[in-house]
Amino acid sequence: MKESIHNFAKIANFIADDARKISLNYFKKKLKVVSKDKKKFDPVTIADIKVQRKINETIKKYFPKHSILGEEASVRNISDYEWCIDPIDGTKSFVQGFPIWGTLISLSRKKEIILGIADIPALDERYVGYSKLSYKIKNGTKTKLKVRNTNNIKESTLNTTSPYLFANKEDQKTFEKLAKEVKTVRLGGDCYSYCLLADGHIDLIIESGLKPWDIRAMEPIIINAGGIIKTWEGNKIVNGGRIIAATNDKLFNKVINKMIKKKPS
Repeated sequence: MKESIHNFAKIANFIADDARKISLNYFKKKLKVVSKDKKKFDPVTIADIKVQRKINETIKKYFPKHSILGEEASVRNISDYEWCIDPIDGTKSFVQGFPIWGTLISLSRKKEIILGIADIPALDERYVGYSKLSYKIKNGTKTKLKVRNTNNIKESTLNTTSPYLFANKEDQKTFEKLAKEVKTVRLGGDCYSYCLLADGHIDLIIESGLKPWDIRAMEPIIINAGGIIKTWEGNKIVNGGRIIAATNDKLFNKVINKMIKKKPS
């Protein structure tokens, strides 16, 4: 298939459709849950494995020379293009029956993220970003995404999946320090928090210890909706790490000043 953003978006949506059928077939069913980490609970199910396998097969069919970085399985090729897949982002939510898990699909060209899809099957919502477009599809209706214009920390709504998942105690303390400054804090969002920010419902997301597949898909969705998403250090999020998403540069910079910069001695 010809390499064009139109075709990439077409196949990515096709992939999301297929993935949704598989994941919903297992949602709220009794599943064997295995932890990938012996020290901490990092669950994986047959749904994660099957979705990843199906996505990889489809990408290989249409773009056989492309690389795939997947949470559950990767395909390494020498290519300018790299797909990044989280078959079920929020597996803990998935196995507990909470509907905010999603399938994350992104495509990068020379480490620049050019396409992102966050599909939320249990809510019948899909969030798409590419070529300066950012939109939501719900019940077959497409709606343009636009962030809120909040630029005051004290008026902002802050989300994170869980400060207990942060990379270390220092990052957790930094988050808790900022949490005291905002209007309200919501925990347990998984990828859906980023969708809500792009759709104008929340203002801030702060997380730490993310992998590339956890976050790449959200960049085009948020940026094209008018928001900003970077690492705590102000870098691009292509490698994951410590992430801040905000409605605008002004709020982002205020948050960075509160979190990172030390008071002059």
